[in-house]
Amino acid sequence: MKTVGVVFGGKSPEHKISIISAESIVANIDRDVYTPVLFPMDREGHLFRGDGGFEFLKIGKKESISPASFDELKKMDVVFPALHGPFGEDGTIQGLLEIMGVPYVGCGVESSALNMHKGLFRDVFAAKGISQPQYRYFPMVDRDASLNEIRDTMPLPLFVKPCRGGSSIGISRVEAMGKLQDAVETAFQFDDCVIVEEGIDITEELEVAVMGRPGQLKVAGPGQLIAGDAFYNYDDKYVNNRTHFQIPAEDLPLEIFTKIRNLAAVAFGITNCFGLARVDFLYNRNTGYLVLNEINTMPGFTDISMYPKLMMTTGMSFSGLVSALLELAFQRGR
Repeated sequence: MKTVGVVFGGKSPEHKISIISAESIVANIDRDVYTPVLFPMDREGHLFRGDGGFEFLKIGKKESISPASFDELKKMDVVFPALHGPFGEDGTIQGLLEIMGVPYVGCGVESSALNMHKGLFRDVFAAKGISQPQYRYFPMVDRDASLNEIRDTMPLPLFVKPCRGGSSIGISRVEAMGKLQDAVETAFQFDDCVIVEEGIDITEELEVAVMGRPGQLKVAGPGQLIAGDAFYNYDDKYVNNRTHFQIPAEDLPLEIFTKIRNLAAVAFGITNCFGLARVDFLYNRNTGYLVLNEINTMPGFTDISMYPKLMMTTGMSFSGLVSALLELAFQRGR
C-alpha cells in the first residue's frame, strides 16, 4: 500500500473550497492501492495530521489530530496538494515538495506560479499571439496612474480581479466608471496586484479539462457554464447553486469546438503544465470572437466542479481520475 498525503485548507481565501475538494478526493481514493493520510492546514499556515482533519478545520474539533511538521510529508509515497489559490496553487508548496524530493499531483513550480498570476499569464499568451481580452495590471503604487489610463482607453463593462486568486473571490463587474475605484480597492484586499480586463458582451464561458503529460494528453470538453448572476461569482459557485452546466457544451460550431480543444492542449504546453489543468475560454457566438481566459492548475474537485465532471465524460470514474493523477505524479521525474 502506498501512502497519499492529502494537504488541504491553508492560508488562501479559498480555504473552504479546498476542504470540500479534499473530501471528494479522499472519498474517491482507491483503498486497495493507496492509504490516505490527512494533513489539514489552518488559516495561519500551521500543518496538522490526523483522521479528524476535516472536522478540525470545519468546526475546530481537535480530537484525532496533532501538530505536524512539513518534514512529515517526506514519509509519504506521494502528496496530493488539494490547495486552491495563493500558498498552494502558486508554486509555493510545489517548491517545498521539490526540495524534499516527494512526488506530488499537479503542475510544477514555474507552471503553477505563472498560471496563478493573471497579469504575467496574459503577457505570455499575448507574446504568443493568442487572443485575449484587453487588460491592464498594476501594483498599489501605480494605482492612480493606471486608473486614469483605464478610464481613457478601456470600454465598459470591465472586470476587476486580484492577480493571484480564484473561485471569483474579490472579483467585480464594473458597468460605470464611477464604480471602478471601489472595485479596485476590493481586489487589493486579496492581493498586492490587480488586473482590469475588458468585458466581452454576449459571452459564453467554456471550459476544457486536460490531463496527462507532454505528448500524452487527454482532453475533455468543452463544457459551458451558465451563470445565475451577471457573472460566475463565488455565491453562484458554492452557495446558492444557481449555476447550470452544459456538459458537453451544446450547438457549438465544429470549427469552434475543435479550435477550443486544440488551443487548450497548446496552452497546457506553453506554460509547461503537467498532470492536470482546466483551460477556460470566453466565446461570443454572435461574432465568433474567442479568447483564452485563464488556466487553473489545481481546479476544484467538489461535486459540482467542472474538471471532474468533464473528465468523467471520457468514461473515467471519479475514483479512476484520482488514481490516474496519482500515477502521473510518480511519472514526473521519469
